[in-house]
Amino acid sequence: MKKILTYIMIGSLAIGATACKKTLDINDNPNSPTSSTPELVLPQSLVGTGAMVSTYNNGLTYPGGFFANVYGFGAYGATVTINYSSANFTALWTSAYDVAEDYQYVIDNTTGDASLANSNSIARIMKSFVFSKLVDQYNDVPYFEALKGAEFLTPKYDKAADIYKDLVAQLNLSIEQIEAAETAEGVASISGEADPMFGGDMEEWKRFANTLKLRLLIKMAPVPELSGFATTEFAAFDNALGIIHDDALVNPGYTKQGGRLNPTYNLLAADENNNRRVTSALPTDWIYSFYDGTKLIDSARGSVVFRDYPNTATNQLGQENLKSDVIPPAGSTAWYTGRDFNTPGLGAVKGPAQGQVIMLLAEAEFLLAEAFTRGYLAGDAKAAFEAGIRSSISYLFEDQTGAVVGDVDQAFTTYLNDNDNSFLVNFDLATTPEQRIEAIITQKYIAMNVINCDEAFAEFRRTNYPRIVNGSTNPTLTFASLLSTSTSPDKLITRLPYPQVEYTLNQGNVPQNVNIFSAKIFWEIN
Repeated sequence: MKKILTYIMIGSLAIGATACKKTLDINDNPNSPTSSTPELVLPQSLVGTGAMVSTYNNGLTYPGGFFANVYGFGAYGATVTINYSSANFTALWTSAYDVAEDYQYVIDNTTGDASLANSNSIARIMKSFVFSKLVDQYNDVPYFEALKGAEFLTPKYDKAADIYKDLVAQLNLSIEQIEAAETAEGVASISGEADPMFGGDMEEWKRFANTLKLRLLIKMAPVPELSGFATTEFAAFDNALGIIHDDALVNPGYTKQGGRLNPTYNLLAADENNNRRVTSALPTDWIYSFYDGTKLIDSARGSVVFRDYPNTATNQLGQENLKSDVIPPAGSTAWYTGRDFNTPGLGAVKGPAQGQVIMLLAEAEFLLAEAFTRGYLAGDAKAAFEAGIRSSISYLFEDQTGAVVGDVDQAFTTYLNDNDNSFLVNFDLATTPEQRIEAIITQKYIAMNVINCDEAFAEFRRTNYPRIVNGSTNPTLTFASLLSTSTSPDKLITRLPYPQVEYTLNQGNVPQNVNIFSAKIFWEIN
């Protein structure tokens, strides 16, 4: 069970799901002095990161294969043609740089002060997390000259691979600083009230940094120019420290009162007045096929993720010839399984007070499974793979307080038995390394459904799993829109377009004429 901490210190902050600007924001004018302090900014930044993660998740629901259009709505535009422009996805860019500026403020105002080593380390870890999100969707971005205020008003764009290498260095430094602080005198501890993510547990912060580093290194390792760097880092990887021990969640005391709802609930369920949020989207036939028996049978997770499972209305993105019943459930959304908006449920969208996922334990375990399978680290790939499935079930069986409702072991056993002929579930049936990677990434994709859709889509682009059939119009063999204008063989996008604000304010540095159907993120080498 995860303990929900109500933090009096930050309970009055604006923590609405869609807002990326925060009540306490030190970034409105970089040339003006600020009267804030790192102690106040750091918890605010963690809450802002939760909102940012929700923005990324929501932004990639359609491109990543999770959302489709419904009957009775038109004007989907680029959502179904996927002919995205610089006017699309702006919130992903701005929310990331907004919260990164706050972390930079903490770094700038704690570096060199040994007593604030823990605050400095947390800010470095989370800044690295934020920039990894940016790189995974945009590739080259401003990094080394970014966040420096008037010194660099038009920062240059840095190579994604160089950014990744520095992120690893920042994570290494953070772990070292935290370890040094453990025995040093006069180091200020982080109180639970000031840390809505790990409650001041610096061991868990080290594990989170180690887990994030593992994610980065796995993406870097196959890239020829980075393979040597990754090999060296893997050799030094702290296996004893390991990965996170639980789902990494931010929760400053989310509540329906005053509109301070969990961001994911506010996007995919209802607002504080119980007005449903998602009226023009349904699950895709593609994602549903991993639950309803088309590809896999997953009644345990399906019943808590999808309302009305196994009879949830679904559609193929771009399919506009629809029956009138291809609509969201009356008075609810397809992803909220509580009895009503006053009765929280389970699944990915539990209730207004649920913690906001930053990283799932399931993802961390699937990362280990991949590292073991590829020989980057030594360990039991099957055990890590099965632990990932168990952790996914466990998270989805939790209510908004963190209490597990249901028998996780029984659900896991049933899942194995119901799919006894599939190597995507039963790891022993995966007889080649490539089949094992396919199983790992497919299960990670399932685990991230409407939780971390951006990371799920990034992993698809990196590995080509879950497997699709290029050019198919079968809604369970691909998640490409029927109306896609993409020139890519899979009819999907390879990256996001830079936002218009960059072409307006940083025209001399932003890459020009970027083709979102062919320009790839540096780790996509397939």
